Amino acid sequence: MNLFRFSNAPSATATDQGQLSARGVLSLMRDHAWEIARIAGLVFALAVVYLYVASPLYSADVLVRVDAPEPNALGIALQNQDNAPPSAPSATAEMQVMQSRSVIQPVLERFRFDISATPVMVPLLGKIASKFANPGELSEPWLGLKTFAWGGEEIKIAALEVPRELEGERMQLVALGSNSYELQGPSGEHLLSGTVGKTESSYGVSMKVEQLVARPGTRFKVIRWNTLDAIAQFLAAVKVKAKEQDTGIVSITYNNEDPALAAEIANALAQQYIASAVSARQRDDTNTLAFINSELPRLRADLKQSEEALNKFRMSSQSLQPTAESQAYLQGGIDFQRQISTLQLQRTQLLRTYQPDSQWVRNVDSQIAQLASAKSTFDARFGNMPTSERMSVELARDARVSESIYLGMVNKAEQLSVRRASTTGGVNVVDYALRPHRPIKPNSLLVLSGGAGIGLVAGVFFVFIRRHVMMGVTDPHFVERVTSVPVFGEVLFSPQQARLDQEISAATRRPTTARNGRTSGAAPVRPLPSIAAAGGGSSPNAASVPRLGFSATRVLAARFPQDVTVEALRVVRTMLNRGLTHVSNNIVMFTGPTPSAGKSFVAANIAVLQAETGSRVLLIDADMRRGRLAYFFGQYNRGGLSDVLAGDTDPSELIRNVGIHGLSFMSCGSYPDNPAELLMKRRFKDMLQRMGQEYDLVIVDTPPFLAVTDAAIVAGEAGATILVLRSGMQSEYEITETVKKLERSEANLVGAIFNAIPLRRSNRNYGYATGYATLDLIEGSD
Repeated sequence: MNLFRFSNAPSATATDQGQLSARGVLSLMRDHAWEIARIAGLVFALAVVYLYVASPLYSADVLVRVDAPEPNALGIALQNQDNAPPSAPSATAEMQVMQSRSVIQPVLERFRFDISATPVMVPLLGKIASKFANPGELSEPWLGLKTFAWGGEEIKIAALEVPRELEGERMQLVALGSNSYELQGPSGEHLLSGTVGKTESSYGVSMKVEQLVARPGTRFKVIRWNTLDAIAQFLAAVKVKAKEQDTGIVSITYNNEDPALAAEIANALAQQYIASAVSARQRDDTNTLAFINSELPRLRADLKQSEEALNKFRMSSQSLQPTAESQAYLQGGIDFQRQISTLQLQRTQLLRTYQPDSQWVRNVDSQIAQLASAKSTFDARFGNMPTSERMSVELARDARVSESIYLGMVNKAEQLSVRRASTTGGVNVVDYALRPHRPIKPNSLLVLSGGAGIGLVAGVFFVFIRRHVMMGVTDPHFVERVTSVPVFGEVLFSPQQARLDQEISAATRRPTTARNGRTSGAAPVRPLPSIAAAGGGSSPNAASVPRLGFSATRVLAARFPQDVTVEALRVVRTMLNRGLTHVSNNIVMFTGPTPSAGKSFVAANIAVLQAETGSRVLLIDADMRRGRLAYFFGQYNRGGLSDVLAGDTDPSELIRNVGIHGLSFMSCGSYPDNPAELLMKRRFKDMLQRMGQEYDLVIVDTPPFLAVTDAAIVAGEAGATILVLRSGMQSEYEITETVKKLERSEANLVGAIFNAIPLRRSNRNYGYATGYATLDLIEGSD
């Protein structure tokens, strides 16, 4: 069954050019499934290459426990803890300390992370080659590039000091052989030469290389980083986080390409932090102990004075049995006095660090005032007590409060003395880091699945972008709706025609037609009788036509008449004949907006198909700039329209027989310098009128309409104009602009042809099989 899709039905895959329906999206993806698969395969292959060349990254972590902070150094709790002075650092604060310069810098300098020395490799190739190398064993250079590293190179710089202007700059170390090297500056200038194991100094640069394994001429990139830059880079590989909220357990993680080094540095960070915490704790304990020791003599004197006053009062007065009221007064007074005394002691300690008007000192003063006011109210409740009994209670209270504070401070001093000798500082290591076994990056499963997924998305994205941005109009229905020009038919891309084009190109590459029309090795053209040639399948002068080195039949309709593309062209022929019923003459012009639309292909095949109906047809190649219709029939351009318009030859003498009954042909001739001016001559109009009288149909193939003005000139003489569009090649603007200019040229645009539509999975209704005869197909299209 010979089937094709006729253009008068709306497109099933597009609601508008640039807008796809859901069905259209699926159809587009199905049509370009192989392209999507190729892009996905390429991205997947890149993912595989990345897995091979990427350096594995290992992670080692150490667990540290941070003890809960004390309220303050003296262990004295205040009534309002929200406004209390800063306590010892919490776990959250300690996490910031772990990433501070005081912790990071000693580790950085110990492992020399402020010095970067890496071998210079060829991008990608160097990485691949290094995968085959053993540490310390130099690989043979690839492609003879001996100055690059190819695996096995090692370098260790023990010390490097440079002037400030060279910090962060890329220097180059060149191995010279025999354990010697040369250090070059950023511009290649010589800085110093040295030997492995010795400290060398020159031009303000001091350097010591401990190890160098490299082929002579091998280059290394060397950078001495500024301390702040080195710390920032180092911190990028460090991660500090709490394992669980409010547990005080903190994890310090370090990532490195060397698993052993990763564990060593993680442990070093923990040890450095502990050393820093111990130092800070000892310093605080020393300061607190010094304060306590400075206060103890005063507290001891206060205690002695209170006890002496109490004993003296008891000796001078008769001892009375304490009453319940006096016991209550004594206990309450002790509580108030102890709090006031401890706050006064706390205030004294705060004044060592803060100003009297600071928030923390003023907070203590406020609490002291509040307690004093409460104590006054409390004392007023016992105003009726006997004076002697009241004085006895107050002296006993002062003695007991002084004793309590003094003993508490003595105990605190003893605790601080013991703790100051401790090596934990309130933190300790729970788990030291071990050498990791598996890398954390790259994750093979994630990279491969991601590569496949990204590849598919990239493939689909590329297809859509190409359709919307890079490709032109692909929907014939859109053309009809926007331009109101009927589409006579949709012609499929023909692989057979592609092979014919290759044959033509192969043959035309040998002899070529120059601008002056002379072709090497071609016989001169002899006159051909127009009517005699047109009337039959051969001509006595046919052998004299300048021909290429192959058979004259390179027109698809003549070579493969049953091709599905030819069937679609027969429908175009039928629609064209209908469109010519109300035109001024029988001259039909074929043009396209831009080059490569396929107008010459359509014109030649329509001419052959029309000749098959018994009509006498003349095909004229009016593209005197790049015309190549003669090649379709195995002939050269020389001797054609340009010669007629130049006034040198009568048209009848240059009309050729192409070996197809009823079809005659006039080539474009030699390429003139003024084709537009020739077409504007009266001779061209007279020739068309004469040919229109002698032939049933005259088909004129013209240059692209938007490229030059030739087609606009011819359009005014043609009774009908056919616009040939190639699927996906012309933009909406180019199509609409061509239609507008054709209207301004007073052309009778009767229809358009959508050419070279790709045969895809989504348009299988174009499929061709035997079943209907050609005539049935044409009648069915009617």
